Amino acid sequence: MAISLNFDTPQTSTPRVVNVTGTVAASSIAYLTIKLNVTNSATPARDRSFYRVVPFNNTSATALAVDSAYTLAIVPKLLGSDTVVAVAAWSYTPTAE
Repeated sequence: MAISLNFDTPQTSTPRVVNVTGTVAASSIAYLTIKLNVTNSATPARDRSFYRVVPFNNTSATALAVDSAYTLAIVPKLLGSDTVVAVAAWSYTPTAE
């Protein structure tokens, strides 16, 4: 008989999915920065930010379309009074040809 173990009980984080679209220029290295700003007007000490940087190396001579979903973990888990704002920003550098 197999035993199933869950080491995250009770749940200590809240997963937040962020959908991102954009275009990486041809022959470029791009960086997608996803930032989650969590605020709580009742308890400002709970305010915090989480981020993830995703690199894209487009060596192709054509632009690369990106339409992806990324999951970031919010720790400690969200309370009902927390507000989350997701911000996605792109930057890129042309590569030498």
